[in-house]
Amino acid sequence: MVKNLSARDPSALGLDTYCKQYYLCLAAASATIKWIESEKGVIITNHSLSVTFNGSFDHMNIDSTSVQTLEIIDPLHTELWGTSNKKKSLFQMLKTTKTTGGSRLLRANLLQPLKDIQTINTRLDCLDELVSNEELFFGLTQGLRKFPKESDKVLCHFCFKPKKVTDEVLKPANGRKSQLLISDIIVLKTALDAIPFLSKVLKGANSFLLKNIYQTICENPKYESMRKRIGEVIDEDVIHSRAPFVACTQQCFAIKPGIDGLLDVARRSFCDTSEAIHNLATKYREEFTLPNLKIPYNNRLGFYFIIPLRDITEKLPNKFIQVVRHGKNVHCSSFELASVSLLLSKLIFLGFLGNWALTATLQSFDRAGNFSGLNFQYSTC
Repeated sequence: MVKNLSARDPSALGLDTYCKQYYLCLAAASATIKWIESEKGVIITNHSLSVTFNGSFDHMNIDSTSVQTLEIIDPLHTELWGTSNKKKSLFQMLKTTKTTGGSRLLRANLLQPLKDIQTINTRLDCLDELVSNEELFFGLTQGLRKFPKESDKVLCHFCFKPKKVTDEVLKPANGRKSQLLISDIIVLKTALDAIPFLSKVLKGANSFLLKNIYQTICENPKYESMRKRIGEVIDEDVIHSRAPFVACTQQCFAIKPGIDGLLDVARRSFCDTSEAIHNLATKYREEFTLPNLKIPYNNRLGFYFIIPLRDITEKLPNKFIQVVRHGKNVHCSSFELASVSLLLSKLIFLGFLGNWALTATLQSFDRAGNFSGLNFQYSTC
C-alpha cells in the first residue's frame, strides 16, 4: 500500500520543517504586501486576496537542463529552424487551452509534474467524464471561449485602491486612465455574463472537480449581485472586443444613455466624426477610382488608407501622403483624413469622452466601495 506524502501532512516532512516553511511563506507574503503599500501607494481591498501555502512537496522538480533537453517548453535549435519550430515543443503541442490561466497552469504542471495521488485521481475522474460526455465537453469548451483572456489581470486591477485620498487621487483622470477603467469594467461584465452559460453546462456534472467548480462559482450569489450592479450603469449589449476601433466604440457607448448629458453630447460628436471619416473614404473611392480602398484603424496610427497595388495604374494623386508599400498593398493617409482622425483621437484619448465616462461611472457605481464589499477571491500559491 502506497502512502501519499504531501505538504498537507506535516508528519511526512517533520513538524519543525513544515512549520518553518509555512511561516517563511507567510513572512514573504506579508513583506510583499507591505512593499506594495509603501512603494506603490496602494492597499489591497479587504477579502480580495487569499494566500495559501502549498509548497512544492506535492510536485516533482525537473532541473533546467532536463527541461531544455526534453524540449518541454521550447524546442532545441530554434535559431536554426526558425519560429515555425515552436510548435514542436511538448508545451506547444498540448496547448489547446482557451484562457490565459489555463496556459499558465499547463506550463506549471509540465515543469513541476504532480505526484499527489488524490489530486491525480480527481483530475482523471474529471477527464473520464469529459471524454464520455461529448455534450459536456463541447459545452465547456464553448463556455470557456466566452471568458476574456484579460479577466485575471482585470480582477487584480480592482483588488487595489489608493492608500490615502490625496489631490492626485481626487483630480480628474486623464483620458488614458479613464479609458483603461471603462475597458476593465467591460471585461469584468463580459466575464460575469459568461457564468450563466457555464452554470447551465456544469449543472449535471458528476465528477468531484466539476461539481466543486459549479458550487463555488456558478451558485455563488455574489457574482449575480455584481452583474446586476454593473447592469445599472453599463449597457447590457456592450461586450469586450480586441479589435481596436470596436473596443473604442464600446468604451464610448458603454455607459447607459441619460446618466450624463455631457457624455451624450460627446457620443454625438464621436458618431459625427466617425461618419465623416467613412464618407471621406467613399469620396476617395469614387473620385480616384479606387474601389478596393480600405480604411482600417489601430491605436498607434489611428485611421489610414490601404490601397491594393493592382488598383494603382499610375502614380497616386498628390492628396495621398505618407505613402509606404507593405507587400501587395500601399498604406497612406491624406491631410483631410489626418485632420479628422486627430479630432477623433482627441475625443478618445484626451478625455473629452474618457473623463465624462469616468465621472458618470464613478457617480453611479462607487467602484472601490462596491467591489470591496463583493469580495473578490484571487488565490496565489
